[in-house]
Amino acid sequence: MPLHPEAQILNDLIDQEHPSLGKALSSFGRRVYAPKGIPFQAQQAAGCKVNATIGQITDGKGQPLPLDRLAGLMKDLPQKDVFLYSPIQGRERCRTLWKNKLIAEDIRFSTLSLPGVSLGICHALAMATDLFFERGDTLVVPDLYWDNYDQIFEVRHEARMVHYPFYDGTTFNIKGLKQVLDEVSGKVHVLLNFPNNPTGFSPTLNEIKQISDLLVSAAEKRIVVVYCDDAYHGLVFEPNATTQSLFFELIDRHPNLIALKADGVTKELSFFGGRVGFLSLGLSGPVGQYLNEKICGLVRGSVGSPVGISQFLSEEELLDPQHESSFQNLKSILEKRYRVLQAGLSQGSPFWTPLPFNSGCFCLLQLKPGLEAEKVRQQLIKDESVGVVSHLDRYLRIAFCSMTEEDISILLQALHRTCEKMEISRF
Repeated sequence: MPLHPEAQILNDLIDQEHPSLGKALSSFGRRVYAPKGIPFQAQQAAGCKVNATIGQITDGKGQPLPLDRLAGLMKDLPQKDVFLYSPIQGRERCRTLWKNKLIAEDIRFSTLSLPGVSLGICHALAMATDLFFERGDTLVVPDLYWDNYDQIFEVRHEARMVHYPFYDGTTFNIKGLKQVLDEVSGKVHVLLNFPNNPTGFSPTLNEIKQISDLLVSAAEKRIVVVYCDDAYHGLVFEPNATTQSLFFELIDRHPNLIALKADGVTKELSFFGGRVGFLSLGLSGPVGQYLNEKICGLVRGSVGSPVGISQFLSEEELLDPQHESSFQNLKSILEKRYRVLQAGLSQGSPFWTPLPFNSGCFCLLQLKPGLEAEKVRQQLIKDESVGVVSHLDRYLRIAFCSMTEEDISILLQALHRTCEKMEISRF
C-alpha cells in the first residue's frame, strides 16, 4: 500500500538523521505516523474561547461533568486530571518525571528524548515490535523467559525464536549469547530481561558491560535491535548483582545498535493496576522525537490514549518527598521473603534443584527427572491448596513477592509431600 504523506515525511526525517534507524524499521513501522486528526486539532484549539473540537463531555469551560458516584470517589483529586483524556503521547509531567528518575540513575539518559507512554510494559514491548519487527525476523532470547514473549513476538509477528541456555554455571550465559549471535546473519533482534522472569536472576555490573560490548560488536556489520525489558528494575537483593540497566550501557554506542527500554510503574511504583509504561530509544538527537511521533500513531490506532488518572497518580508518587524511603521499605519486605526462601531452599531436596536467583520477584526450581512440572502443579492445587507456575516440562516458578514469610515454609513442605507421593506412585 502507498505510504501516507505524513508517514513519508517522518520517514525522510528519520532516514536523514539516522539512516540505520530507518533501515531497522519494519514495513509497518514505516507506515505508522502521528495523525493530525481530532486530538492534534483539539490541542491547537486549546486556548480558544469556544472549543468544539474534542468529543469529551465538559461544562463548556474545560471542566469535566462526571457522574455523582465517580465524582464522590475522586473528590480529593483534580477533576481535569482524573476525568479528561490524556494527550496521545502521555502527560508531559509524567514523562518528564520518569525521565528525571532515569537521569538520576544514570546521567547518560539526559541526552535522550522524553519516553513515550504505554498501557503497561507489555504494551511498550508490543509497540516496539510493531515498529521494528518484520514478519519472520529472528529473535534471540534465552531458553528461560517470560511466556508472554511468545504472544508478543511469535504470535503477533511470526518470529523465528532462537534460544541459548540462560545459565553458564551459576551466572548468565554470555558465551551462549555470543555463539547464537555469531550463527545468525543479517538483522537480528535480542531480548534481555534483568532481573529476569522467571529465574529472578541479575548479572554483575561487569557482566552487564560485557554483554553491552558483545552487542556493540554484533552491530558492526548489521542492524541489531535490543529490547531491554526492565520490568523488575531496582528489585535486587545481593550486592554483587547490579541494579544498573543494560540499556544505559547501550546509549549511542553504535549507529546499527537500536536499543529500546521498556519499563514502568507496575513494579517500580508497585502500581500493578495503573498500567503506565514507558518506551525509550537509546539514540540522542531529534531522532528520538521522530520515533515518539510513530509511537503516538501506534497509541492512537490501538488504545486511543493512555490512562490519565494512572499517570496523574504516578506523578504524585514520584513527587512525594518520601517516595524513595517508601520504595526501600517495600524492597525490604521483599528482601525478607527472599532471605527466608533462600534459607529454606538451602536445606536441599531430593526432588528439586533451585536455579541461581538474587533479585526480582521469582525463583525457579528444576525438578528431578521423572517429575513433570504441570502434573506437580495440578497436584499441589488439588491436595495442598498451593499454587505455583509450571514452566516448560521441568521447572516450577515460585513468586515469593506474593507470599508471606510464613507461607514460604508451608509451600516448600507441601511441594516436598506432593513430589514424594508422585515419586512413590511411579513405582
